[in-house]
Amino acid sequence: MLRKLLVDLKMRGSLEAMETISRIDGKDEFAIALLQAEHDFRHQKILTQRINKAGFPIDKEWREIDPKLNPGIDFKGVQKLGNGEFVRKKENLCLMGNQGTGKSHSLISLGRQLCREGLSVKFYTACALANALEEAKDQHKLSKLMKSLAKPSLLVIDELGFVPFSENGARLLFDVFATRYERGSIAISTNLSFDKWIQIFGSIELTAALVDRFTHNANIFIYEGQSVRLLNAKHKKTKGEVI
Repeated sequence: MLRKLLVDLKMRGSLEAMETISRIDGKDEFAIALLQAEHDFRHQKILTQRINKAGFPIDKEWREIDPKLNPGIDFKGVQKLGNGEFVRKKENLCLMGNQGTGKSHSLISLGRQLCREGLSVKFYTACALANALEEAKDQHKLSKLMKSLAKPSLLVIDELGFVPFSENGARLLFDVFATRYERGSIAISTNLSFDKWIQIFGSIELTAALVDRFTHNANIFIYEGQSVRLLNAKHKKTKGEVI
């Protein structure tokens, strides 16, 4: 009877735990264990959906970063933002510095951490976002995309500056920054200092306005150090491994 009720109520977590908790003595303890199993199952399901919806390109966690390789980078400071307070305050985040130092890894790890805190995250590379915006405009779906970009608690834009945008793409990306200004947080990684963002956006006026909006209430971390990818490649070569 109990199993049928659980099936009818679609309590899959409780069903899967039945064999384990059936050995528990006491009605109250059994009921608590049954409900706890369902709670844990649903919580994990929601978390998995939230992470999948974020669109992270790969699974990365903080424990995979070796801070000893680049002791000058404040990885712990970025990780502390995972409590979500900066997102709740609608502040921005900028990881700026050399390639290969862990900026993208940090953004993904932080994003996953925030998902576990119950916050919504959406991840794009800057190039992919610019392309999506231009495509949406061509297909007369820009309004729909802009609304979706305004929804997540944190919008992540990775690799800003690696590829220059078209004039149209730059202006559309500016609109994204403007739409989320003081309404929702943006986290970016870039290999260019702010004074060089004109190389990305072209227009002096557009760049100045964008930087002004973004840096207002922004947390900025400088990633200066050695390329971890290059260090790993050299290590493999030394050991005679195929790279």
